[in-house]
Amino acid sequence: MNGLMKGFYGFTEWVTRLAYVNFLWVFFTLTGLVLFGFFPATVAMFAVVRKWVRKETDVPVFTLFWKTYKADFLKSNLLGLIISFAGFVLYFNFTVIEAAVVPAFKWLYIPYVMITVIYILTLLYIFPVFVHFNMKIKEVVKNAFILMAVSPLVTCSMVVLTGALCFLFLQFPGVIPFFSGSLIAILLMFLSNNLLQKISVAEG
Repeated sequence: MNGLMKGFYGFTEWVTRLAYVNFLWVFFTLTGLVLFGFFPATVAMFAVVRKWVRKETDVPVFTLFWKTYKADFLKSNLLGLIISFAGFVLYFNFTVIEAAVVPAFKWLYIPYVMITVIYILTLLYIFPVFVHFNMKIKEVVKNAFILMAVSPLVTCSMVVLTGALCFLFLQFPGVIPFFSGSLIAILLMFLSNNLLQKISVAEG
C-alpha cells in the first residue's frame, strides 16, 4: 500500500510539474506577444526540463525559467528568426516548384523534399543543444545537424514518439493547454540527453 501511494504521489507530482512549466511557457509566449516570446519561452522550458532529466528535480522552476528567458531573449529570437526564414524559403521554393510549368523544374521536387526532411529533423535537436551548451547560434545549428545525422535510432525515436504525442493531443485536445509543450520538451530532452552528455565528456 505504501508503494502504491508513493507511486501515485510521484505521478501526481510529475503531472503538476509538467502542467506548471507548460503554463509558464504559454504565459511567457503571450507576454512576448507570441512573435518575440515563443522562442525565449521555449528555450526556458527546455532549460527547466533538462534539469529534471538530469535528476535535478529540486531546481526552483520559476526562477530558472525567468532567468533563462531574460538571459537568452535576444539570442533565442535570433535563432528563431533564422529557423523561420529557412522554413519560409523552403516553403516558397516548394510553391514555385509546384506552380512551375517547365518539366525540368519538377525534378527539383525530390531534392527539396529531402532538404525539408533534414530541416525538420534538425529542429528536433535545436533546443536541447541550445540549452546544453553555451555556443554561438551557428554552432548550435551545426551540432544539431550532426547529432541528427549520426544518431538515426534516436532521431527515429524522436519522430515516432513526438508524432504519437501529437496524435494523442488531437484525440484529447483538452490536454493541449496543460501538457502540449512540456511533454514534447521532456521527451526530446530525455532522448537527446545521453548524446549531449557524451559530447560534453569528449570535449571535457
